[in-house]
Amino acid sequence: MKRIFHWIDRIMRLDEVLASAALFAIFLVAISNIFMRYLFNTPLAWTEEVLQLLMVWATFLGASALVRRNEHVLIGMLSENLPASLARWNDRLFNVGMVLIAAIVLGYWGLQLLPYSSFRSTPMLQIPYVWIHVAIPVSAVVMAYHCLVRLARDT
Repeated sequence: MKRIFHWIDRIMRLDEVLASAALFAIFLVAISNIFMRYLFNTPLAWTEEVLQLLMVWATFLGASALVRRNEHVLIGMLSENLPASLARWNDRLFNVGMVLIAAIVLGYWGLQLLPYSSFRSTPMLQIPYVWIHVAIPVSAVVMAYHCLVRLARDT
């Protein structure tokens, strides 16, 4: 059973690698469009759609990576002024709990968005918008997993 959780944890750590790869791809696509536009006066028409897809995935996968590393936005003023035992409970209740609730809400509304986006596609490349919007529930599931793992490890 421990091996299964080890492999699940390794798969869930792919969020950071994929977010970094998406950011690098954003850089390459944007630079290539700038190069084509200003040197050859022929901009690439498809870059905006690819950049949109990559930016959404980089944002949501990056958010889940930040939750895993506990580097997401949080309010630390209260935890810093509490005794250690209370600060630990504050971290569990507010920081992890609120991120878990946010992940559940994000996942719910992300799933509600998918049926509306399945009929639309991008004008140039015909990429279905569902491939862009599916980043929301995927990220929410990974964030919720990271929160539950942190809660289990802290107890």
